[in-house]
Parts: sequence; structure tokens; C-alpha cells
Amino acid sequence: MKSVKIGDINIENPILLAPMAGFSSLPFRIICNGMGAAYSPTELVSARSIRYNGAGNSMQYMRISPQEEGITAIQLFGSEPEDFEAAIETIMATPVLQDVSIIDINMGCPVPKVVKTGSGSALMEDPARAASIVSACRKTLERMGKKIPVTVKTRTGFNSEDEGKPDFAKALADAGCDMICVHGRTRPQMYHGESSNKAIAVMREAVRSYGIPFFANGDICDVESAKRIINETGCDGIAIGRAARGNPWIFEQVTAGLAGKELPKYPDENERKAMLIRELEGRLKYIPEEVAVREFRSAMPFYIKGIKGSAQVKVRLVSATGIDEVKEILEID
Repeated sequence: MKSVKIGDINIENPILLAPMAGFSSLPFRIICNGMGAAYSPTELVSARSIRYNGAGNSMQYMRISPQEEGITAIQLFGSEPEDFEAAIETIMATPVLQDVSIIDINMGCPVPKVVKTGSGSALMEDPARAASIVSACRKTLERMGKKIPVTVKTRTGFNSEDEGKPDFAKALADAGCDMICVHGRTRPQMYHGESSNKAIAVMREAVRSYGIPFFANGDICDVESAKRIINETGCDGIAIGRAARGNPWIFEQVTAGLAGKELPKYPDENERKAMLIRELEGRLKYIPEEVAVREFRSAMPFYIKGIKGSAQVKVRLVSATGIDEVKEILEID
């Protein structure tokens, strides 16, 4: 793939870590970027919560580190343009957040508690409101003298019969969206069934004439699936999500494969365990040990998947309460 520009930001290697609740922590994003991901948006954060409660309550989810990450992106969700305006004003007034590179809007989350508020994928049913949110974000940033791009991640449809939403994609582009990323599943699919490259292509073609970058996401798990989604959708870049859990090496694998180079050797058992500890230690920099380990329980099993005896190790890991206990379970000195 060729390099692309999101606003004024040059993306040399357009392969992103797709944002995932519970997984897209700052330490993991730093690791993935070191493995070749161009950038990695934060977990989704409520624009309304930031508006009324400030940045503090959401800091653990949207903390960024430009020095370690390079390009950074804070992902917001909501249904009211005014909430986004206020949230961006707060972000720009918060020292640890104000140097963010990109504001990313979630218009694809299928989780009921998000959808019922009119947020996430629910916005696909209201293109005018979605467009007004994009426009409000852009105008707020411009008013504050910030040349920060506004991007959107969405899906191929809100209903099971949807096979791409070209009019929705156009509404986003018309509103000034700087990049659109489409996950190839509808809302009812959640994260099950097959991702549809055909449906993604419908939305890609709808905005091709606008000249903005278009990224595709869904079922990318190796070099071959990456090549397939690129060829079948005509996308400018890709976002890798669930296949990266416990496997940040996928970025260097896909990068090499797309460039026609020899694939790097896959890490052995000890390297995988060491990376698990590296991510956990990174989390300890920002939150108490007991909280860090508890929140990391869902991610640890992915690092040891396929290792001999991993089933028994997993059972012990998901009840661990401290890093020394985790090291003992993994037999790390």
C-alpha cells in the first residue's frame, strides 16, 4: 500500500490497530506501534461524560503519549454535537491530552448500552445527525486554531439486510470527515459471522471521488487476509483488531508480507510471555497493581494461546491479583 495523508498527517504505513474496548490500553498501543502499526486510537470514551465530568474520570481510557506513540488518536462516542464540542474543548485544555494528533468518532459500536443512547452504530440510521457531529468537531477544532483531522469508524449497516451504506459514507465525507474506516459487519452481527468485503467496497466506491483515505477492517488475521481485503475493497489502508490481541507481532508480519519481504520469525513461548509482562508493567505506571492485573485478565490468555499447557495456565492467570503471582504462574524469574 502507498502512504496516505489524513488531514496534514502523512501515514507511511497505513496499517492501524483498530480500537477495542478492554484491549487498547496505552501500553498495548505503544507496543503495537513499535511493531509497525501507524497509529492506534484509544478505547471509546463518552463525549457527554467528558462534557459534564471533565477528563479525569475517563483519563485511564484516553491517556496518550505522543513521545512513545508518535501519531495519537482519541476515540469519542456520543449522539449530540454539543457534547463533542464541549469534550474537544476539555481535551484541548488538558495538558496530557492536548497534543493529540487525531479525533476519531465511533459510529460503529454495536453494544446495546451504547446504541440505545443513539450513539455508535445507531448513528448509521441518522446520517444528518452523524454529519452534524463531524461538522461540529471540525468547527470546534478550527475555532481553537487546531489543524487536527476528524475521522470516523463505522460499519456496513445497522440492520442485518444492509449491504453497505453508501449514502451514510457520503454524508460523512460531505461533512468534512478526513478519513473513514469501515468494519465489514452489520450491527446485529456484533463480532460474529463473516466480515463482508463486498459491503465495504460499496461504501468505499461511494466516497472515492472525495479523495479522502478509506480504511477497511474485519477478519484480517494474516498476510493473505490483508491482501484479500485490500484487493476486494480498494481501500487505502487497513485496521487490524481482534487478531492483534496478545499478538502485536501481526503488524510486522503483515507489513513485511504486503511489501513482498520475508516474514519475520514468529516469537517463541518465552518472547510471548515476556511481552505479556511488558504490557502489564506498562499498565502499572498508570493504575494500581491490583486494578491493573484485574483489568488485564481478559487479555493475558491471548498471549499464551497455543502454548503447551495453556489451558491450565489460563485458569490460574484469570484469578491472579498481582504481577509477582503472574510471573510465578508463567514461570518467569
